[in-house]
Amino acid sequence: MEEISVTSARTKYNGLFDFGDYYRLLYDLFRSMGYSVVEQKYSHKNKPTGNEVEIEWQCYKKVDDYSMFRIFAKTLVVGMEKVQVTMEGVQTKKDKADCELELRCFIQTDYENRWETNPFLKFLKGVYDSYFYRATLETWKERVGTDMHTVENEVKAFFNMQRFM
Repeated sequence: MEEISVTSARTKYNGLFDFGDYYRLLYDLFRSMGYSVVEQKYSHKNKPTGNEVEIEWQCYKKVDDYSMFRIFAKTLVVGMEKVQVTMEGVQTKKDKADCELELRCFIQTDYENRWETNPFLKFLKGVYDSYFYRATLETWKERVGTDMHTVENEVKAFFNMQRFM
């Protein structure tokens, strides 16, 4: 199994938002794009300066029998506290915090290790990767990069930030 790093992005926001809506947005976005989401870490700490939440997800999407997209998403929320705000004349509670989203995307080839079982298959895998798979790999890099930037843009839209076009 080989893992090829494609690109990464980081989004930072400081202000008011609803953490539950943010969490659902990310989850629903990955699921709507066909990714399976595995939560590897969820840490919630109460601190004197506010709550701290750290979430790490591995998002997988099989694109063919040989390739799989993987997006690592890490959210870190620091200093989160509930505040009362008036929105459109209605009193509501929002979360005020610093939020950072880190995204990294990868392509995994031979994710089931079918081609690593004996030396002859390993040789054929090397030939396949070098001569036949090169154009497909470039296409997959563009696609997984587009998926990652779609997530980044949707999060920026959620926070009402300037988006990457």
